[in-house]
Amino acid sequence: MSKVKNIYIKFLEFINNRSLMLYIVVVLVAIAFIAQLFNLQIINGEHYRETSEKRMLRIENITATRGEIYDRNGIVLATSKLAYNIELYKVKVDVEQQNTALEKLINILYSNGDKIYSTFPINDELNGFSFSNLDEEKKWKEEMNIKEEYSFDEVIKHYVELYGLENYNNDQIMQKRIIQIKYEANLNGYSLFNSALIAKNISEKSLAQIEELKYELYGVSTVSVPSRYYPNGTILAHTLGYVSKINTDEYKELKDDGYTVNSMIGKSGIEQSFEKYLKGTDGIKKVETDSLGNISSETITDEAKSGNNVTLTIDYRLQKVSEEALLNTINGLQNGTVTSKKYTDANAGAVVVLDVQSGEVLASASYPTYDINSLISGMSSSDWSKLQNDPLYPMVNRVISGIYSPGSTYKMLVGMAGLMNGKITVDEKYYDPGIYPYGYNPKCWLYTDRGMTHGSINIEGAIKGSCNCYFYEVGRRIGIAEIIKYTKLFGLGQKTGIELSGEATGTIAGYDPNSEDGLKSPWYLGDTLSASIGQSGNSFTPVQLANYISTIANGGKLNKITLIKSIENETQGTSVSLDEINKYASEYTGVNFEERDLYINSEYINSIKKGMLSVTTDTGGTANIVFKNSNIQVAGKTGTAQVPSGNNNGIFVGFAPYDNPKIAVVAVIEHGGEGTYTANVVKPIMEEYFNILTENKNNEKEQNVTKQNIKF
Repeated sequence: MSKVKNIYIKFLEFINNRSLMLYIVVVLVAIAFIAQLFNLQIINGEHYRETSEKRMLRIENITATRGEIYDRNGIVLATSKLAYNIELYKVKVDVEQQNTALEKLINILYSNGDKIYSTFPINDELNGFSFSNLDEEKKWKEEMNIKEEYSFDEVIKHYVELYGLENYNNDQIMQKRIIQIKYEANLNGYSLFNSALIAKNISEKSLAQIEELKYELYGVSTVSVPSRYYPNGTILAHTLGYVSKINTDEYKELKDDGYTVNSMIGKSGIEQSFEKYLKGTDGIKKVETDSLGNISSETITDEAKSGNNVTLTIDYRLQKVSEEALLNTINGLQNGTVTSKKYTDANAGAVVVLDVQSGEVLASASYPTYDINSLISGMSSSDWSKLQNDPLYPMVNRVISGIYSPGSTYKMLVGMAGLMNGKITVDEKYYDPGIYPYGYNPKCWLYTDRGMTHGSINIEGAIKGSCNCYFYEVGRRIGIAEIIKYTKLFGLGQKTGIELSGEATGTIAGYDPNSEDGLKSPWYLGDTLSASIGQSGNSFTPVQLANYISTIANGGKLNKITLIKSIENETQGTSVSLDEINKYASEYTGVNFEERDLYINSEYINSIKKGMLSVTTDTGGTANIVFKNSNIQVAGKTGTAQVPSGNNNGIFVGFAPYDNPKIAVVAVIEHGGEGTYTANVVKPIMEEYFNILTENKNNEKEQNVTKQNIKF
């Protein structure tokens, strides 16, 4: 009994020895781990390695559908359609296998008229660089750590060795195309988990063939994405802008805002300025693949959210007519159908239409233009270079970025300044001497052309006949400081804050913002005389001129110009407030333009407007020949501005109808000869606007009749 008791006591002592017990537990756990490791690595190692290679998880973005852009009546100007892109992942195959896979892919694409996407600087013929100048080439070589003295062939040799493409020395076309793909992939840091975009918007034939060979095309993945599409081609190209693949600098700046290296982003126009609202929020999915990139399963973890829809103030019908009228007039000047003389250098221009009461842009056309759809899938390097280097700058929006001497269209402003200053009256008559007796003794155009004068005229007559001497006299009386003051008052020489990038400021003759008194020095009377008729350094954008004319038309209110009617999210049923839109636009453009009432005496306004009416309706008016048969009372002013070379620029500004102004239109044709010829752009625009107005009234009448159940 005592022996049993002793054993029991020793057992209790053993149990109570914590250190010993802990040691034993550790040993047992270690043995268990070793046994499990032996099982995983030795007994079932090959099985688990195969399973591991077959199950790799990566996170992919689901591209959100970009918000649509509409005109004021709901006509679609920019939308999205389903497209298929090709992305490349870096998978576990040797270099030769990967090159063979890329060769197969390239053969599929080019046999179906598709092409690869790459920023490798090679021309379309694959026989030289695509740089537009040596500085670009030097910069690229520095960034790629390539010796500056390397020729094109030496650069290709460098990449052949880098990418293991020696086997393709007998097929240099294929060799260079594989270089293009691998360059793009490496540039974007592709890996097993991060892809690089290597082809966009491929055909259905290519898609089907790629799917058939997907197990041989290592790392190649086809992705369905919403692709931007502009259903109206070139119409409104400069205002809408376009989207394209994000570049390196943009990605560095925006990667924390949900952008990837493959994201599409607005590059110009509304697409760029309202990118924040149009983009939407990308979704996320988990994709399970094997080590060769073959997908076994997909799981969406976050749904993509489409962007906001943006409705513009633009009227599509008016826009279409504006573009057609501008092009037809330019063609007519070139071939001699507008006037007997051919203006063969008339090759560019702009037209803008504003609602005079609200400042809304109803149409905005710039010529020459370009096809924005061609930029979505990526045009060839030669086509892109041709577009960029075109001497007529087709991608420049002349409505907001072109600056032009206003010529005689500036005379209403000088006249208004004289009236508001009290230096002239609406009834005062001035005798046109033909040769002005002050300054450098400039001549009136009528005296130069015909040896005649306008005789004794008041301000209405001076506007009708565009008498230079009358406005020389007004300018001399009020001085350059007052002319500058009223030029600013009417919004000229200042950015309007229109919701686009690239708006030009323009220049005001005699104004120097860096001088103490704001005036240029030296400045002479002759300079003031030239400034008084719209020359001597005055240069403004068409949209500024349109706002100035709107201010006259509406009785003295300078509006804030806008292209945006509303921003709404259709899915969520929400809209962005006008205050938020205005605040955002001010921050984006850096312009805080405030509309204001100029409190102009109605007598002054009426005298200016009557003068403008006589330009189009009275015999002797400089635009009477264009509008004499129109049933719309248009008030306008022609302008002819000298340029350093070639024919003069032609300008026409106007509003209608005279007795109840609705719209203001400004048209400019570079080397168009005279403002009278440019008026041919404006007439069909005015007619179309009032056709639309009449149709809307008739439709409204019919709707009211239907609602009230009235029968005729």
